[in-house]
Amino acid sequence: MISQWRCIQQNMGAWHGSFTQFSPEGEQVKDTPSVLTLEEVELGEKMQLTLERSPESGSKEITRREFFAPGPAPYVYFFESGAFSQGSSQWAAFGQFGAEVSIKVGDRRVRFVIMYDSGSDGTSSIKYVTLIRETQAGGTQFTEPDMTPAKLLGQYTGTVSALHATMQPMSVGTSLWTFAWTPEQAGLTAKETVARETVAEEMTDEENDETNLQTLLLNSNHSEQGLHSKRPISLTAPDAEGLAYQLMPLPNGAYCLLPATLRQNIAFRIEAGWLRTDGYRSRLIRYYDSRGVWTHSALVEDRSFTDCGN
Repeated sequence: MISQWRCIQQNMGAWHGSFTQFSPEGEQVKDTPSVLTLEEVELGEKMQLTLERSPESGSKEITRREFFAPGPAPYVYFFESGAFSQGSSQWAAFGQFGAEVSIKVGDRRVRFVIMYDSGSDGTSSIKYVTLIRETQAGGTQFTEPDMTPAKLLGQYTGTVSALHATMQPMSVGTSLWTFAWTPEQAGLTAKETVARETVAEEMTDEENDETNLQTLLLNSNHSEQGLHSKRPISLTAPDAEGLAYQLMPLPNGAYCLLPATLRQNIAFRIEAGWLRTDGYRSRLIRYYDSRGVWTHSALVEDRSFTDCGN
């Protein structure tokens, strides 16, 4: 595993793009052009980040931030590709909660800022999602079509890399993701299996593994035709006290899979994904336990190999 500093260096340069904000219903609220520059001002020691945003009305907004080696982990965790995740370390009733995840492929990045609003009943609901599509100067442009749930139908297999809040070494493993619409099944199943860092000698290989399993069922009011819409769809997690999730399609092959409402004593996960024109997909997931504590983040690189009703 390469150092966090080397992972951060994968993001150096000037990134040109825009901040596109969406409502919980998937409607675009605003779009703000941006340029983000990351430079290593002291070799191996210090990074400087400069973000310039240009709202339609008003003056240019400039934000600067510095950080030092070995990097800001575990608050911001970087993967070897340059992908990263940061956000609240714990969800709590009546508190602010949000996360940012970034997926980098070559000279393009897709970042997601996901924010929740706390309610008077001790729950939190999606406030907005901001999609940030960026490319380096002269880089590859975004040509992926807008996402619909139907484009995700199928079985995906791939690899998973997990970084833990405890700062233990990266775990690696396999991923199997199925999204089906058939008379027998209408829903989504995701299974990520990684090797535990510390195991007992008497354990079998299967017992050494740590598996995250998510099963989501499409709500009965959804039709197959609705899967071809750009509108969000609702799914329910029967093994998590019926926690409702929202699959939100976004432009250029991006999407989010998020709990619609966070409730106490129920584990959950925040997921963002990007399906590209070459058929490959990246997913970045933040896992939270039943106490609302962030436990780890996982980067999944997968590809569809069968069709399940599309």
